[in-house]
Amino acid sequence: MRQIYTSPRPENIDTVVALMAEHGIAATVENRSNYNRPSWQRFSYSQRQDDRSSWAQVWITHADDYARARALLREIGIEPTIRYGEELAAARNPSPLERRNRAVTRVRRIVILVVLAVLAVAMLRFLRV
Repeated sequence: MRQIYTSPRPENIDTVVALMAEHGIAATVENRSNYNRPSWQRFSYSQRQDDRSSWAQVWITHADDYARARALLREIGIEPTIRYGEELAAARNPSPLERRNRAVTRVRRIVILVVLAVLAVAMLRFLRV
């Protein structure tokens, strides 16, 4: 099973599950709480929420159907969930601060290697005398 979609809105989850069933793709829903939850919640997609683990998730049951399910979601204009998508985007497009930190780390490592090389050469010369 692989996760393909997640949403805080039950209507969206139901729509995606119905679309998958319509095209013969077996899908299950995880983290759905039908009890003790109002059917409508005031939610803003513009607010950043780091904890999406409580949202309902649509999982594709058979791995062979995953590519078809992703294509279906793209056809209706939904980008399928990518695990660790935010971390992947941050790694591909680092901020200027992260670039500077990486450059500083790289320079420190080079300096340490040069110092170790000079010490090794000095020790070899001392042992030959």
